[in-house]
Amino acid sequence: MDVIGVVLAGGQSSRMGQDKALLSLPNGKTLLEHSIELLNHLGLNEVVISRATRPDEINQDISCIADQTSNLGPLSGIAAVINARPEANALLIIPVDLPFLTNDLLAELLEHGRNHQCASYFSEHYLPCYLPINNTTTSYIAQQLENPDARRSVLGLLKNANALALPVDSNLLANANTPEEWQRVFRHYSSHSFKGI
Repeated sequence: MDVIGVVLAGGQSSRMGQDKALLSLPNGKTLLEHSIELLNHLGLNEVVISRATRPDEINQDISCIADQTSNLGPLSGIAAVINARPEANALLIIPVDLPFLTNDLLAELLEHGRNHQCASYFSEHYLPCYLPINNTTTSYIAQQLENPDARRSVLGLLKNANALALPVDSNLLANANTPEEWQRVFRHYSSHSFKGI
């Protein structure tokens, strides 16, 4: 089964005031580099970035896939990846703003999705998620993107796919969307040695 890892890093970061993907963790890695590294450890067929352009700071050989229509949210990025990689059977999708996400957690999600052959996510957190590519998935995304009044949410996508929710320690999926939340990340790492993956 061809599973492609996807880092969603195309948001406007308006609440942060700067590009979240390029914020540096205490170990010197950016959030984008951290996300790529997590996915690379899983032995996936490929890892790609959902983003218009590849930052100069990323020295890895990795593709950026731009949304075909801008400002339509993560479903637009997911659709672009599906269109660009028609050989994919499933996507393992993570947002770039999860500094505490671990390799073990992603491996659990990947294993669950593969073993049950179904869309999967962690309870009350709709990203990261494991998303099989099939007619149900592609038809729903297309309908949402074509409807100007649609909410275009990942939650709606997962519900439509009858996704299964896994239990999780929500602290591991705390995100950083504002400068205040980013400062909390640094306070956490100053009191706990940062070991990365």
